[in-house]
Amino acid sequence: MVARAHDRFAAERRRARRARRRRIEGALPNLIIIGGLKCGTTSLHHYLSLHPEIAMSRPKELNFFVAELNWPLGREWYAGHFDPKAPVRGESSPHYTNRPAFAGVADRMRDVLGDAVRLIYVVRDPIDRMLSHYLHNVGGGYDDRPLAEALADPESSYVTRSRYFFQLESYLESFERIEIVSREELKRARPATMRRAFAFLDVDPDFTSEEFDREWETGAAKTGSRFRILDRAVRLPGLRGVDRNFDRLPESLRWVVERLIHDPAGGEAPKPALPESLREYLIDLFSEDVARLEGFAGRRFGWLT
Repeated sequence: MVARAHDRFAAERRRARRARRRRIEGALPNLIIIGGLKCGTTSLHHYLSLHPEIAMSRPKELNFFVAELNWPLGREWYAGHFDPKAPVRGESSPHYTNRPAFAGVADRMRDVLGDAVRLIYVVRDPIDRMLSHYLHNVGGGYDDRPLAEALADPESSYVTRSRYFFQLESYLESFERIEIVSREELKRARPATMRRAFAFLDVDPDFTSEEFDREWETGAAKTGSRFRILDRAVRLPGLRGVDRNFDRLPESLRWVVERLIHDPAGGEAPKPALPESLREYLIDLFSEDVARLEGFAGRRFGWLT
């Protein structure tokens, strides 16, 4: 996934060099969705973008505060992705909660944006997240290890990116305005969850849209051969621009592509059953981290059952 992020912004790096010759009107964001991976950030990004007081970036994942990705492109490149007229300007980059692979993200964010920026962290049952992450990697041809082998390593990204409080700790030192949204809440109580998100952002909390019924990047097709073929196809030289510019397409056209690739109406693919010994190991591994996250959020999420 990191290599994919590098590739998606190859053209952006060329544009950034050209942009230095001219001034780009823009503004820094005041909202960052910091993750997590496979937790529903794409759906939340789209839902927020529908609000008339909110302008979310296109593309969605700018990865600016990751030194190994787009930090070298500079502040002007970053600001050029946001509408200065919008009261709330935001982006969503799950790599912002990818410790220890990417360190120093919160420090760079604070130095550029100050401590008044609002952060939203989207989370889900940590074991479910791991399984979704693993199935995505298998479906895309990124991982061919047996499930138990891939998930048992406590130092793997499957585990570390499911340790949500561990990922959040570096932000707690610098930021006070942090909202936790669980994927389960976003799925089962979407209107109430969106009202809470809008209230957190000080915009009209009663805004709603029929497009809130859409779920992005979910569905049984993600684990099938069609997803594997299309996912690999957009990595070919002649089609990289399609992958890189998907989030810049009009909403209606993006939804056509979304239905083709992910088939959200088909529901989620069934998750493989974990060996009981592995499940018990993971429950023990995540229990303390989940308890600390629930303490911060002020509510229980009902995970690890």
